[in-house]
Amino acid sequence: MLDGDPFAYFSDLLVLMVVAVPLYFLLPWAWARRLLLGLAGAYLLYLIAPRLLAFYVLFWLGVYVLQLAATRWRDRPSSWVLTTTLVLLTLAPLVVWKLRPEWAVLEFNVGMNGLVDGLSPWVGAVDRVRDLILPIGLSFATFRAIDQIVKVRLEIVPPLRPLHQLAYGFFPTVLIIGPVIEYTEIDRRLDERARWDPNDTLSGILTIGLGALKVFVLAYLLRGSQDVFSLSTRSGSPLDYWLELVMFAFYFYFNFSGFSDMAIGSARIFGFRLAPNFNNPYLKTNPQAFWNAWHMSVTRFAQRNVFVPLGGMRARTQYVAIVATMMVIALWHDLTIPLVIFGLYHSAGLIGHRWWVARHPVPDHRGLARRAGANVLLFVFYLLSLPLLMVELGSLGDFYGRLL
Repeated sequence: MLDGDPFAYFSDLLVLMVVAVPLYFLLPWAWARRLLLGLAGAYLLYLIAPRLLAFYVLFWLGVYVLQLAATRWRDRPSSWVLTTTLVLLTLAPLVVWKLRPEWAVLEFNVGMNGLVDGLSPWVGAVDRVRDLILPIGLSFATFRAIDQIVKVRLEIVPPLRPLHQLAYGFFPTVLIIGPVIEYTEIDRRLDERARWDPNDTLSGILTIGLGALKVFVLAYLLRGSQDVFSLSTRSGSPLDYWLELVMFAFYFYFNFSGFSDMAIGSARIFGFRLAPNFNNPYLKTNPQAFWNAWHMSVTRFAQRNVFVPLGGMRARTQYVAIVATMMVIALWHDLTIPLVIFGLYHSAGLIGHRWWVARHPVPDHRGLARRAGANVLLFVFYLLSLPLLMVELGSLGDFYGRLL
């Protein structure tokens, strides 16, 4: 599920990096490098639409204030109520957008254009020629903001100062396509002397190249598989649907993981070593391994902020924690009934696997045939959930019927 036009965004990013990267390493002051990173991200949002930049300035300013509130009442007996309130306030824009998308998108475009126009008629005129847009990247920004507030509340990191907040909020490589980075992935680098490392540059270029191969070669060749969900114009045998569903699964993976690689590789050229976002999920043999390898930044966020706090490490509460974690991951994409079903479906898979392994431990060394069989079963289980991401509720029965 990709926001906006990642191709145009990364084209602008790579052109900008020709100037920004040398300047970043030449600047002798850490504050100036933080400012440069923030301004680079702001400029990329401005290129999409000035109103989008205005929205994120307000969003991250709000997050800056909320993190200060998290520290002010940290030691009070009811501080958990405050923390919950702060998280809900951070979630509010995303929830409103998902619940009332047409109204929210209209108000977003009209309201932010009015704000921009009031600040600068010239920039407002530039903004009016841009197409209507979604609040691109808000899903990723919301999880990053929540993670920051929780970490500040738990004293894992100190409250971010203004330029640190600017650099983190507008970190240029992850704004519209993720991954959902943690502040602790970049904080040390924001304060230390920037020294150019040719190994970082080479690694970043190779990672960008791998991502481009996935997106512009492999995913491009499979792009027609998206038509499998166009039920009104599609006909064919069950085998045809299964084959196209398999091709779509690989298109989905190559496209999503490819852009993630490009974001991570671009950050590496600046010297930031972000955690990987995918780790060959289609080669895994059980649901837990799959989710620890698929869109790992979101999985890590949900594990830290949902699974562990709800008692996922305790036998008595582990299943409740699993369901809550998967529902957060599912509903992060959208607030729809099919995605509720998606969350429950994968919760059942994770719980069933955990229950089975507790009673039938998996041997350390399994034969190739047994591992391959487990991999195929897991892949089919995953395939059957893809329509829940792509097909409207009223058409799901028809789609699954065609698979049979």
